[in-house]
Parts: sequence; structure tokens; C-alpha cells
Amino acid sequence: MDELARKLRRRRLRRGALDLDLPEARVTVDESTGAPVDIVRRATDEGTRRAYQIIEELMVLANELVARWLSERHAPAIYRVHGKPDEQKLERLAEAAATLGVPIELDQMLSPAGVTQWLRQVREHPRRAVLQTLLLRAMQQAYYAITNIGHFGLASDAYLHFTSPIRRYPDLEVHRAVKHLLRGGSPETSAAAVESLRAKATAASVRERATLEVEREVVDLYRAILMTARIGERFDATIVAVTAGGIYVSLDHPFVDVLVRYDSLGPDHYEAAEDELSVVGLRSGDTLRLGDRIVVQIEDAAVLRRTVYARRVVPAGMAEKSHGRRGRRAHRPKRSRLDDTQQLPERGAFAAARAARATGAAKPSKRSARGRSTRRHGPVRGKRRG
Repeated sequence: MDELARKLRRRRLRRGALDLDLPEARVTVDESTGAPVDIVRRATDEGTRRAYQIIEELMVLANELVARWLSERHAPAIYRVHGKPDEQKLERLAEAAATLGVPIELDQMLSPAGVTQWLRQVREHPRRAVLQTLLLRAMQQAYYAITNIGHFGLASDAYLHFTSPIRRYPDLEVHRAVKHLLRGGSPETSAAAVESLRAKATAASVRERATLEVEREVVDLYRAILMTARIGERFDATIVAVTAGGIYVSLDHPFVDVLVRYDSLGPDHYEAAEDELSVVGLRSGDTLRLGDRIVVQIEDAAVLRRTVYARRVVPAGMAEKSHGRRGRRAHRPKRSRLDDTQQLPERGAFAAARAARATGAAKPSKRSARGRSTRRHGPVRGKRRG
């Protein structure tokens, strides 16, 4: 069975299925009080990992086979669909990736195989985690629908959830449809039946989003409770997000995301650069980028807000440098500067570029694009459910 699972996985990856490696939190609680005592990145030994992969590959295979079986019989069903990445978000990803030294062919990123090839290119990149997070933000979320548009992340032309009817309602509906056909029934194609199934798919998607939000809030609550006893302590951390309120850093251990507000970054006035990949001290020119390593000191753990706050431990000599340049404003980048070979098409240029190639016309002029920051660009944790 292990050999079969390996073959299935190789075949799935060859057709372009995405293989993202994002950290998930594992919370350990005190058995007597229920209070969190540690939070780490979920990791398993090789044997356990292989066991999970065997189960995963067989489940994916079953889900795909049932989806194709129902589709071939024109039977309405609740599919698990995942659309192509948003083109405007891809252009922003391309600008960010070029700034980090990993250029992207935008047309290539509209196919699963192209995204997989790019992921292979960044596999050994020192800021691989940042690049994967930026890619995840450019991807659409999977959802339930009765119209089958395929599953981009799995590079599958037909996919649904069949294997867990005891815990997911869409799976139960799929089982009902399969049993109905196996017992000699005809597909339920009446307008009323189709509309009822559509409503169930929409409701399942809405409840799934709510469930994921609750899961994130519970983990963040545990993190805040855990860190109430660590106020004043210093930790090594990695910058994982730039937001309107400050930068988020991920502690090495425990696995906690911490907000460092701009006025807690050091003896300077810090603002986010418009590339949304860095913050800059306006007097000193001190620049902090996604993926940079810093040391922080925990200042507060707001349990009700489920947020941990910290200040940056400023490197030696930083204060003198900042005060020595008081009154002089460091150059503030308005946007990331790319060389001529890394310029990106302006938004909406996908169709124009394709049309130009089809007609033999010259390609449209190129320039860099930029996006705007939103709160949801905070740290991304765990794999999005497929």
C-alpha cells in the first residue's frame, strides 16, 4: 500500500498538484487545568508522516473517482472546487517575488503545472516561507458548488468530498446521490432538486469559513494565555507580515505570532513601504523586510483581543545612528524598484498580452504594479483545506 501511495503521489505532483508546506500549531494543555503549557509547530516522525500520506493519497483518489463517476452520469452533486488565482493578486505576487530575486512568468502561474514549477525554483530560497505565504494570498479559496470547475490546487478536473460522511455534510449528500443511482434511480435534475442542492453547497461553504475562523481564534486565545506568563522575556523571531498596525513576527519557540507596532520598532518613525514587503525608518533608513530575523521582548498579552504585543530589541548602535540623523529624512521608497528585465505588466494586461501574441502584434508596454494593504494580510497559518 505504501508503494501504491508513492506512485499516486508522484503522478499527482507530475500533473501539477501544489505541494505547499505551511506550519500548523500544536497546542499542549495541562490535563488538570486545561491551560496551555506549550505551542509548537506540528511535526511528526517519518513513520507517522508516511502513514498520513498513504491515507491522504487514497482519499484523494476516491474523491476524484466518485466525482468523475457522477459527472459522467450527469448527476447533480456538490463538488469541491478551486478556481485559478486572481490575476491582479498574481501581478502583486510577481512584483513581490521579483523584489526578493525570484521573477515570475505571469501566464505560467495560471496553470497548476506552472505554479508547481515556480515552487520548485524557490525550494531552497532563504525566504521560501515568505514566498509560499505570498503565493497562498494570491490563491482563491476552495469552496463547495454544484457547478464543477475543477480543482486548481490538486490539478484535478473533477473533485469532491466523499470519504467523510460522518463529519462533513457535503460528503453525506454525495453518498446519497451515489446510493440513489446504484439502486437504479435516475439523476435528480428537477429545478427544485438542483436549487436545493445549490443552497446546501452554499451553506456548507459558509459554515466551513466560520469553523476555520473559530479554530484560528481558539489557537490565538491559547497563544495569548500562554504568553501572559512570559511578559518581559526576549525571543528570536521572523517577520512574517506587514500590516497597517505594525509587523507580525513568528517566535521560534513557542510558536506564537506577535504584533510589533510601528512605535515599538525602535527610536525612529517607521512606515510601511508601498511594496508591502518592508518597513522603513524615515530618519535612519533602517529597513525591515519580510523574512528578516529580529529579537523581540514581550510587552503585553491581551487575552480578550487574542493578541500578543512586543517591542523590537534594537541592535547596538541603532539608537545613536537614528538620533545622529535627526532632522534628515531617509529616502522613502514609493514602490519597489525593478530593473528593466524584471518589469511587470500593468493590471489587466493578461488579455492584451495573449491577444498580441495571437495576432503577432507588439507586446504592450510594461510597468510595475502595486497593491494596497489589508488587515487580512496578517500571518497565514496551516494549510487551507482542499
